[in-house]
Amino acid sequence: LHLAFGSWLIDLLLAACVIIIFKAMASVITAIGRKVVPMAAAATFAAGGGMDTLKWANCDASCESPRSPQDFDNANAPTQPLAANNPFMTNNLGSVVLRKRMTSIGRFSLKSESDTNLSIPTFFLALSGSKKPESNAANTTAAVGTSKSARNIFTVNDFESTWVNRGMPSRHPRFHSIVSKHDDRFFEETHHVKAGTTDSDETNLQIKAELDRHASETMHFSVYREDLRNRIENMLTSPIEVAEKLWEVKISSGAIGSSGAISQVKSEAISTRQQESNKIRALKRQPTKGRLWKDAVEDNKPMESVLLFRSHHALADGASMMAALSDLCDEADDIRSEIEGELKRWKKGKQDKRGLLGRLISRFMRLIKFILWLTLGSATSAVYQMWLQLTTRTNPFDAVKQDAEKKGLALGGRAISWCDACPLDEAKRITQILSKANGSNITVNDLFVSCITAAITRQLIEHEEFMAPVDAHSRKYVARNINVCIPVHLRGGVILPNESLGNRIGAFVTRVPCEMTHDARGGGTPSCPSERLMKVHQSLKRSKQSPAPFLSHYVAKFCSSYLPEQWTKNIFQRANCNACVAISNNRGHRDKIHINGMQVESAHGFLPLPPG
Repeated sequence: LHLAFGSWLIDLLLAACVIIIFKAMASVITAIGRKVVPMAAAATFAAGGGMDTLKWANCDASCESPRSPQDFDNANAPTQPLAANNPFMTNNLGSVVLRKRMTSIGRFSLKSESDTNLSIPTFFLALSGSKKPESNAANTTAAVGTSKSARNIFTVNDFESTWVNRGMPSRHPRFHSIVSKHDDRFFEETHHVKAGTTDSDETNLQIKAELDRHASETMHFSVYREDLRNRIENMLTSPIEVAEKLWEVKISSGAIGSSGAISQVKSEAISTRQQESNKIRALKRQPTKGRLWKDAVEDNKPMESVLLFRSHHALADGASMMAALSDLCDEADDIRSEIEGELKRWKKGKQDKRGLLGRLISRFMRLIKFILWLTLGSATSAVYQMWLQLTTRTNPFDAVKQDAEKKGLALGGRAISWCDACPLDEAKRITQILSKANGSNITVNDLFVSCITAAITRQLIEHEEFMAPVDAHSRKYVARNINVCIPVHLRGGVILPNESLGNRIGAFVTRVPCEMTHDARGGGTPSCPSERLMKVHQSLKRSKQSPAPFLSHYVAKFCSSYLPEQWTKNIFQRANCNACVAISNNRGHRDKIHINGMQVESAHGFLPLPPG
């Protein structure tokens, strides 16, 4: 409301509300103080980790225990609180556990996940290139006796140093939290997260020691794509003990292109550039005698480092995780400046230069439009959701699973894959051409949803032909339409300045075409992708313009706060309307980004499947 309808009216109302609340609080505190101050105050400090109840009382500075109420009858008794019993008056705060309330969506992810559908987003970053010179200098002692290529790999020590130097503990303290064992509505911070000034500071050493529980180094992947794929599938289906940690990263390094995290095309291009650089370096060092320079040139082989992350959805949604981890990048300050610049330009463009009466009328009309959009849009979205629920009684893959079970085929787990589909500029050019030809505003998201639904159609046709052969013109699995679930980040996939990561997502379900009239029978490729794209665009446009993502966000908050866990699971499973695919995208950056000098060559994320 503040952004949509201007500042002065909302600020006035907020100021009035704050004044009223503070006056009420002041009167209550004053009334309580008149009764409580003359006697000993016993207070329970809400702390986790099995911490005993702390009793505060007025006593002498030399006393060893709280005094009894009768002792306060003496007017000459000092009234200093006992420092040993008050955790906020001691320097030793290591045993104090601070709790922060979990977001409703985070708790919803804890309550709605099932044994087969864990709420654990997983993604990897693939790095290549050389680390910063200062990082190499810092690791000189550790690198003695190792290969010169050690400067081209990213280690756990590099991760911990970059984490502290970039101020991640203070910028995103939730990374250093766990879910309370005593009350799963709260996070617990087990130590202070304000970093020190040098690597040898006690606070930094404590943070790095705590990071050892999250970051680990593993063997690199030996079989191209297979090892990495199996590890990702295992991470997606293995639970995280949220009372011990909420995220983890596994780091490995090896020859570039060996894991499949970086595509073969990219790997060959990087290797070619590195060979040319080595030749130039060798020509420059040719006059030097001896083996030292020659060995230095030969050992400078292209390497890759893979950072495989996973986290529980209670910590944050996937888009917020990617945005928060961009603060690890060398370009983090530029990215934050760019976001702030965009906000300033947006606010400047919203300025109204008309007179007072014109501004009031304009804001009043915007308020009326907002109320109409919210009320009518909410009613339309609810009716559309119920219509999808009633008209989609089964999931297209249910029949595939039943036939597989009849044939004795094993089911379970996850099967994942990834690829570089096309350059983003090429995808944008396609949408611009089709938008101009059809007089509409087709987005890149529309394009990829269209491609994915076409792939789902081909997959169902192949299942039909190979698992349950029937007449080629009699469809058993393939329907005319399918439902897709689209998660939506309510902030556009960015974290605003001075904000930390969280769960700011909603979702909507919409119906898109599956097998179309012009699709080739017998598993052929579709003959009219542009027609499919237009129908997908029209369907998504209706849903994206509705308040459905916001409604789903607040319904999830209500369910997590007030409904039993089993009810929440059932509602979440039914709300998907038997959607057979969930499609999401993350906002990226226009230019290449680097972590500690190493270039991020690839980033791929893998959704947790919603129940159902």
